[in-house]
Amino acid sequence: MTLASVRALVSRRAFAELKAALSAEPARLAGLWPKLSPLERAVCWRLLPPKSLAAAAKALPAAARWEAYLASSIDCVAPLLEDAHIGARAHFRAPTRREAALLRAELEE
Repeated sequence: MTLASVRALVSRRAFAELKAALSAEPARLAGLWPKLSPLERAVCWRLLPPKSLAAAAKALPAAARWEAYLASSIDCVAPLLEDAHIGARAHFRAPTRREAALLRAELEE
């Protein structure tokens, strides 16, 4: 997963492909995070599968974890969903209470 591949997948709205890439390398998101736009960060964060969220959260610095926590709202990715295919919203999920607690706990450390 590279910066160029993430940007290409986001711009094409290839959410299923991006979700698969993030699932394979969740910690890689931390290295890409500073170079991604806020919208790209929100998309990547929202597409992380539940099993990958903890690894990704631990790899992010505190400021990035806070930004990821804020990206938990579907409103953060609304610009990409406006003209996406009808099923695009199904790729995004709300964080569970456990996941939100994990992020908050990581921030308090």
